Amino acid sequence: MKKLFFLIICTLVMIPTIATAHTQLTSSNPASGQVVTEELSEIVLTFAGKIESLSTMILKKDGQEKPLNFDLQEKQMNGTISAPLENGSYIIEWSIAGEDGHLITGEIPFTVQMKQNEEQEQKTEETEPITTDKEKSKAENKIKNDNTNVQNNTQSPNSIKTIISVVIVLILGIGLFLLFRRKE
Repeated sequence: MKKLFFLIICTLVMIPTIATAHTQLTSSNPASGQVVTEELSEIVLTFAGKIESLSTMILKKDGQEKPLNFDLQEKQMNGTISAPLENGSYIIEWSIAGEDGHLITGEIPFTVQMKQNEEQEQKTEETEPITTDKEKSKAENKIKNDNTNVQNNTQSPNSIKTIISVVIVLILGIGLFLLFRRKE
């Protein structure tokens, strides 16, 4: 009976530790859905816990990768942008390996809308088709959907915590059942 009591206490003490072992994105610059109006030279992602060297960050515009050099610090991933970003919609795709070894991924959509000088505006007007209100509405809906996806990606560690907790409780229940059954 003492062994059983010890087993129960140890398991109950370990469950909160296991459940909080996953690293989550706590902040980003640019933020999800942000409209950047000034030149962006660096992307900074900050996480709740230490991230490992297998972590990656990719910057994409219209499905095409943009040059980005990044380095890792204890809880941050810093990306240096080598050339000024053109106006448009971008996505930062990140993937980290936390201290516990679990892979966590996410996306951060943002838009660049820099003011252009008159020459650039005239060239843009000549080469780009005029955007209709319908196209603008579609682009806004895409950003909203991307924000929902980011929230879903950052919530995935919570579901993993729940699954781990349920599995541990089930193992404990089965162990207790077998232990009491053996004593009878």
